[in-house]
Amino acid sequence: MIREDLADVIYNIAPTETPFMSNAGTGSASQTNHEWQTDGLANAAANKQIEGDDAANLATVATTRLGNYEQISTKVIGVSGTDQAVTNAGRGDELAYQMAKAGKELKRDMEFTLVGQDKFKKAGAAGTARELGTLSSWYGGNIAGTATAANNYSAAANTTWANAAGASGALTGDGLTEKNANGTTRAFTEDLLKAGLKKCFELGGSPDCVMMTASHKQTASGFNGIATNTNNIADKRVIGAVDVYVSDFGEVTFVPNRHQQENRVDILEMDKWELSYLRPFQTKELAKTGDSEKRMILTEYTLTARSPNANYGIFALTA
Repeated sequence: MIREDLADVIYNIAPTETPFMSNAGTGSASQTNHEWQTDGLANAAANKQIEGDDAANLATVATTRLGNYEQISTKVIGVSGTDQAVTNAGRGDELAYQMAKAGKELKRDMEFTLVGQDKFKKAGAAGTARELGTLSSWYGGNIAGTATAANNYSAAANTTWANAAGASGALTGDGLTEKNANGTTRAFTEDLLKAGLKKCFELGGSPDCVMMTASHKQTASGFNGIATNTNNIADKRVIGAVDVYVSDFGEVTFVPNRHQQENRVDILEMDKWELSYLRPFQTKELAKTGDSEKRMILTEYTLTARSPNANYGIFALTA
C-alpha cells in the first residue's frame, strides 16, 4: 500500500491583525463599572483687568465623570484523551495547538466588539452579560448639532447623540446604527474626511489615525489631498494616496481594518484610547468531565475613552 503524502504542517491564512487593539494603550480596572474623569480648559478670551481692582475667584467647572462596563470574553477548548495520545499531523500537542488557535480567535472577537459594532454600554443583569460601550459610542465630535455634511445623522437622529459618551439604555429610532434616520447611506468622500478632521481640531483633538474597511481604504487612496505640498515618495507620504494623508491639521495614517463596521470610518487620536483590564488574558483549567481535558481562555476588559472630543466617526457610508 502506498503511504499517504500528508505534509507535517498546517496552513492557516486567516488574518490575525487587530489594528485598534495593537495601537491603543492598556491599563487596569478594579470594578466592573470602570470610571474615569475628563477635564478641559475655558475658552480663550480677552483678559484685561483694571489697575488696583479687587480680585474675584475664577468660576470653575467640575470634571466630567465617565464610565464603561467590563465585558467578559472567553474561549473554551476540550480535547479527548485519545486526541492527546495519538500522533497528530502538523502539531505535537493537540491541546496546546487548539489553545493557541483559540487565543488568536479571542483577540479577533475583541477587535470586532470594539470596532465592528455600534453599541452603547449595558450594565447586564441576571442571565444577561455586561456589554462595553464600543468605539463609536464615545465620539464627542458627533454630539448633537445642526445636520450638515460634517455631521452624520439627520437633525432628528442627531438630537440623540448628546448622551452617546457613556450613555446606556434604549436608542431613539435608528440612533447609533450604520444608517441615518432616513435609512440611507452616502459615499465616503474627501470632503467628509476633511470635515471630520476639522471638527476634531476645533474640539482640541490631534487625530493621527483614520481606520476604515478595505473598500473605504481604496476610496481614500484616490483622494487628491493638498496637491501643492511636496513629500518624500520614498517613505510613502504621497498626499491622499497610500499610507499617510496630509491634512490642514497634520498627518494622519489610513489604516484598513478587516473587522471594521462596514458603514463607518473612524478618525482617531490613538493615545486617547485604552483597554482597561479587570482580568487580563488568563488560562483556567476546568474540571474534567470523563476522558477529556478542558481549558478556558478568559479576559475581562472595557474600553476607556480618555478624551472623547479628540475623535470623530463618519457614519452612514455606503459599504
